[in-house]
Formats: sequence, C-alpha cells, structure tokens
Amino acid sequence: MYLSQVELDPRNRETLRALVVPRRLHGAIEAAFEGPRTRHLWRLDRREGRLWLLILSEEVPELSGIVAQFGPPNGTAETRDYEPLLARVAEGTRWRFRLAANPVKNVKITGGRGVVRNHVTAAQQEQWLAERAPKHGFALEPNAFRVVDARWIAFDKVADGNRVRIHAVTFEGLLRVTDAALFREALTRGIGRGKAYGLGLLTIMRAP
Repeated sequence: MYLSQVELDPRNRETLRALVVPRRLHGAIEAAFEGPRTRHLWRLDRREGRLWLLILSEEVPELSGIVAQFGPPNGTAETRDYEPLLARVAEGTRWRFRLAANPVKNVKITGGRGVVRNHVTAAQQEQWLAERAPKHGFALEPNAFRVVDARWIAFDKVADGNRVRIHAVTFEGLLRVTDAALFREALTRGIGRGKAYGLGLLTIMRAP
C-alpha cells in the first residue's frame, strides 16, 4: 500500500470546480493508475492554510497530471510506502486519527421500504462513529474525539441526472486499537459510504 499527497491550488479554476463536483477529482485520481479503473480511497485536507489531496492505493500513482490540472505553480507531490505504518498497528496501541466520512442511518418509510438519511447534528455523528468503532477494531478515547468540520456536497449524477446530497463530516481525536486485523482493514478499505466522493479514508499518527 502507498499513501500519496498532492498540494492543490484553491484559487485554480479547475480545483474550484472539483471542490463543488467531487467526481472531477475522482476521475483524475483513477486516471493516475494504469489498467482498468478501480476505486481508491482519497480525501481533501486543509492544513496550515494549504489544501492537500491524499490518496491511498495498492500501486504507485503517476501524479503529474493531477499536479498540472489542480496544483499551484511548482506544486509538490509525494508517495510513501504505507506498509511500515500498517506493521506498527498492534492491539492496545493508541493513535491520533482523522476521518472524513458520511454518517447515515436507514429509515423505514411507508410500505416498509428503507431510505438512507444523513445524520445532521454533531451528537448524532459522533454517536454514529462510536457505534461503528468496535467492528472496525478500535475504541474511541472517552471525551477525546469530536467533529471538526461538516459540509454538504450536492451535485447531479451524470448517469441519470439524479441529485446527490452527501453530508461530509470530518472527525479527529484519539483511539485505541482493539483488533489489529480489523483496524488494518479499516485503514486500507475505509469506513462508511461515499468513498467515490472523497470520504471513508482514516489516517493515523502514533499518540504518546
């Protein structure tokens, strides 16, 4: 596995369009890999006034196209081997984490059919993550995680013109690994829905 980082230019017209319609970035990401298109985890991060694109993949991507289309002049990109970090994951270890996800619930409507609804309050979103933590091999540190950002993504699908509305929520905090195998799976496969739109990627840093 490899984790790549590309600096994006938030003043670039193409970048601005991609922020509104995430499938533009999704297409550029898939074009960075040879062979048939497959889905890769990715996420947008804002750090210290700069905008970054993170990509997790099984192959090393060719990032020059993304840099040219969405990056600033003399923009940077790098790819690192993710395996050393995965190897350090062990039960009982504590990590700082960041996760962009789409917290939802299934609601039954008239006729017994189910529909997916977005959780819209921070309390609901935090409860959603707390309930899913055990099946992904981790426990959240009490009172040590929170929602740090929430925004709506809305656009029309190309295939059928249907309107897509996704609540993108970013969590940060501390967690403890309870099942190393399940946690590695969460790191490499993501958590929740909306992976094509830049959601689901969980990243970690070792906590003291």
